[in-house]
Amino acid sequence: MTAYQSTNDDLTGATPTENDVATVELDIFAPDGTLLGRTVGGGRMLYQQADDGHYIAYFGEEISLLDGNVVRSGGLVDDARLTAGEPATFPAVVVDGPLRGAIGYRQFRPLVKETHDTYISSIVLYGR
Repeated sequence: MTAYQSTNDDLTGATPTENDVATVELDIFAPDGTLLGRTVGGGRMLYQQADDGHYIAYFGEEISLLDGNVVRSGGLVDDARLTAGEPATFPAVVVDGPLRGAIGYRQFRPLVKETHDTYISSIVLYGR
């Protein structure tokens, strides 16, 4: 992890509160360890669902890839499901670079449930 700041000191994600705010900067690597780019984003807990007690957050990010493409993605996240290791999935759009106008989705989940400092991630884009 390059940088992480949060109003909640619990990095495990086990004790969310309404209005928690976090910002992240993460390097993105290919499976072979090659650096692909960096993501800068932030999230805010919006509310707690009455039926299951899960906190719902909004997370948005800008992903700058070394190939010149810039991807923006964001959406709602069920924090309890993410903390349990389920992937979060949002719409994604390339806003600059060779693939500008391509759309698709962004998906990520914590690699280890106990800490949220490394994620398994993918971006799937469909032609322009």
